[in-house]
Amino acid sequence: MDSTVFNDDAAGPRARGPLASATGVSALPGTGVPAVLDAGAILSLDRRRRWRPDPRTVLLLVLVGNALVMTRGSFLLAVIVVMVAALALISNGRVKLALGVLVVESFWIFLIFLPSLIGPSAPGAFFVALGFWMFKLCAAAALAGYALTVLVPGELVAALRALHIPVAVTAPVTVLLRFLPIVVSEYRAVREAMALRGLAMGWSALFHPLRYLEFILVPLLSSCARIADDMTAAGTLRGLGSRTRPTSLHRLRFSWVDALWLAVIAALIVARYYLVNISFTPGGVR
Repeated sequence: MDSTVFNDDAAGPRARGPLASATGVSALPGTGVPAVLDAGAILSLDRRRRWRPDPRTVLLLVLVGNALVMTRGSFLLAVIVVMVAALALISNGRVKLALGVLVVESFWIFLIFLPSLIGPSAPGAFFVALGFWMFKLCAAAALAGYALTVLVPGELVAALRALHIPVAVTAPVTVLLRFLPIVVSEYRAVREAMALRGLAMGWSALFHPLRYLEFILVPLLSSCARIADDMTAAGTLRGLGSRTRPTSLHRLRFSWVDALWLAVIAALIVARYYLVNISFTPGGVR
């Protein structure tokens, strides 16, 4: 069995249909031969890769960012991490996702400041604790969201192999990275099917959660089970579990984007020691 793993050119699922070849490039009708890319497509592909950091740099950013956010330290550092994640999403073209992160984090900050508006009370202390920890969890989720939008499964496999990560770790991570976007697309398809059949519940789903789960969860689980079988067969054919090191079509190398991210990571580590004694609110959250 050929163990060659081809890199993808997008973080989303591979194109489907009769015109999709094994390498993700459009095939000629009636044949399995990939069509030749023109010069404009090649330049566009190289431009996207030029702005994309190395997968190892992205993994280091996620690990260091989560460690800085979830450990004991200044709350201001978590705010800075959220801003870094939002700017990273914007640089990757995910403006709506970045705005959604900022809106959600602003709500948690409002809960933290709520006791100063209504006065000290037991519910106010609960809101402070809730806002504090949810802000940190959402900051970590924002970094993970950036990683999911920028990581390419094929390049991630090559990077993990270069780090001599065992296959038992590489294969599940790669399958998960491929599976999550498909689950999101299938969820949207189920919602559209419900709307076409007049079963869209809207805000009434909050008052009838079991009925909403029945309409959403049953077809979604059935679809995910079928997709999992297809992905298992596709991974086996591509030699995903093979111990032979695959050949990568895209050479991973250090670039100026990686240097910029390493500088940001170093700045966050240094900022932790300077912000540790700075309070986020007067006499309040640090």
